[in-house]
This record gives sequence, structure tokens and C-alpha cells, in this order.
Amino acid sequence: MRVSRVERKQYNVVKERRQWKRFGEAVKESADDNYTVQAVEEIPFERIQKQKQTQAEKKEAADLKQALAGTDKQAIVGSLKDMLYKKRMERQLAAARGQLQVERPPEEDGPDGAPGSSLPAPGQGKPGGWVPPSLRNRQAGGDTGDSMRRREENSVRVTNLSEDTREDDLRDLFSPFGNISRIYIAYDRETGENRGFAFVNFVFREDASRAISNLDGYGYDNLILRVEWAQPRAER
Repeated sequence: MRVSRVERKQYNVVKERRQWKRFGEAVKESADDNYTVQAVEEIPFERIQKQKQTQAEKKEAADLKQALAGTDKQAIVGSLKDMLYKKRMERQLAAARGQLQVERPPEEDGPDGAPGSSLPAPGQGKPGGWVPPSLRNRQAGGDTGDSMRRREENSVRVTNLSEDTREDDLRDLFSPFGNISRIYIAYDRETGENRGFAFVNFVFREDASRAISNLDGYGYDNLILRVEWAQPRAER
């Protein structure tokens, strides 16, 4: 004869929850009823799978990185053109499928097209949004002088942009040269179209210098880009 012993653990928190006052449809149920709650309404569920990078895409990224590490400007330009064309086609396909969020121009242009005035002040982001500790408890215009000066020193100005150039286009164009902290495109308030120039802020100045040396005079959207250092704003 075999004797089986089944041990069941009871937790105090479970007992406390069972003593809570019932509400809604659960009022009609008793403790002996099934605890599973069933929903009768139809709930749409979409599982988004992260696309895995194929071997071809990995090879393209490695080739682009190798080209940018060299000094052959013609090779850099050729690699950039191939990459930008592919990125733009992917965005157009996503837009046709309704999977791309429509980019809206900022509410207000900065003074003299200067970057930074159309965004909320540091520490005053969206309600309920996460704010980095370094930016908390700051008043409007509360950036430290060092951080603001560093941001302007690493900023480049790109002009002669086409009207349909968007932030994603500039990010694809400049990001191969280094990490970007901010992109600002000047938009016309009435038409919503860009005014033909933008500012790109790099994290490191040497990355901004490489972008200028390779993209100044670069052909983009049938136009010749002018890329130069952004002039620092005059102190008020």
C-alpha cells in the first residue's frame, strides 16, 4: 500500500484578498464558483515580431562602416547613396501600409532659425513623462552654460534642403558619422513645409567635423547640400 501526502500551502495575503468586498458581476458569485473571469467581448490582439537582421543587411552595415572609416570620399558617397535610397524606400512602404507616424512640424520656429526654442524647457517634458535626473527641477532656460555651449559647438548647419526632407531623412544621412543628440528642421508656420535648412547636433565634435568634410557639396534630392559649422547664438 502506498500513501501519498499532498501538502497545500496557504498564504495570508490570499486569505485577505478573499475577504475583500465583491463588486460588479462578481457580487453574484460565491466562493465555490470558478475563479476564472471570462470576457465575452472581442479583444483584438496583434503580435509584433522584431525583424531579425539578415546576413545581407549585416554585410551592408559592415561595408558602410568600413567605407566611413576610410578617407576615400567617393566610396563614402557611394555607400551613403545606396543606404539612403534603401531607407527611404522602406519608409515609403511603411507609410503606404499606414505603419508610419505622420511627422508634424513644430508649433513655433526658433528665433533666427536657432535650434532649441521649439522644444519644451528642460525638465518640463510631457506630463507624466520620464525626465532624466540631470534635467529635473530646472526652470525654463535652465540649461547650464557648459551644456548649452557644448551643444552649440557640436552643431552643424545644413542648407539647400528640398521641401519634402524630414527628420528621419537627416538622421539617416548624418547618423553614420556619429551619435546625434538633436535634429531641428525649420518649418514655415503657414505652409508646414521646411524652409530649406536644419541643424544637426552631434555628441562629439570630431563626428560633426567628419560629417562636414564628407557631406558638404553632397548631392541630395537633386540639390547640392551646404554643410557647415553652426554659428553660436549671440548672448542676450
